[in-house]
Amino acid sequence: MDAFQELTPVIYGSNGINYMRFRCEANTMPFSAHWHNRIELLHIVSGSLEVYLNDVHATAQPGQTVIILPNTIHCAFTGSAGAEYHVIAFSPERFCNDTMASGKYIQPLFQQKAAFCPVTCHPKVSAAMDELISLLAAGEEYHPLCTVGKLYEVIGLFYQHCAVDASQVRKPDERFGAVLAYVNSHYTEDISAKNLSEKFGYDEAYFCRRFKEATGTNAAKYIRYLRLENAQHLLRTSRESIRNIALKCGFSDICYFSSCFKRQFGISPTEFRMAGES
Repeated sequence: MDAFQELTPVIYGSNGINYMRFRCEANTMPFSAHWHNRIELLHIVSGSLEVYLNDVHATAQPGQTVIILPNTIHCAFTGSAGAEYHVIAFSPERFCNDTMASGKYIQPLFQQKAAFCPVTCHPKVSAAMDELISLLAAGEEYHPLCTVGKLYEVIGLFYQHCAVDASQVRKPDERFGAVLAYVNSHYTEDISAKNLSEKFGYDEAYFCRRFKEATGTNAAKYIRYLRLENAQHLLRTSRESIRNIALKCGFSDICYFSSCFKRQFGISPTEFRMAGES
């Protein structure tokens, strides 16, 4: 599973927390399948996210919070209205101290001995998350210890209202994690469910079923999502021709690329580039 780990360093503030806000278009994949050692909380503002966490599928709506614990393989897709959401990321190890409460409740978070329901809409959790986000968005206006205290409160509310039996939580399939890691790295190449199942020694029918469990879609659509997301990024950030971008992203037919792009994002590649220039 190591090849599947996200290695991009996260910059934490003086309070030990990383905070961002994202707005994503309809029917896109905000992040492909990956895992990391930190905790991430996704608090939905508008739209919806279809999230997959170690093969558990859940839909997050406005006001709800997605809880992503360390070493959880996860990916997501936006709904027909897109999605806007806050991301709060922190390493639980940074919040350990020598208190009994820390040993009982913080250490289990990075030891994979605690588990919470993947999506919560509990009113106390939602209220505390809103308060935490307000503190984080205000930046240096509030003392860092105020923000840290609110984060401890949020974790406490998770234990009170969202805890589940950790022994019943399905662990990541490390062998299949290697499949997804390979796809994430080689999606511009000519790969399919058939040759992937052969490469990794799976029966094709089982492979297709297992792939959909892990990502919520079939291999062809997942690969197409990755290609189109990369194409969108290149259209926004480079001056390469649309044809070269299509080829670079794994599309051999420019007409097929344009058709897929318009179906995915609602506008053609040319229109998308022109909109970014205006």
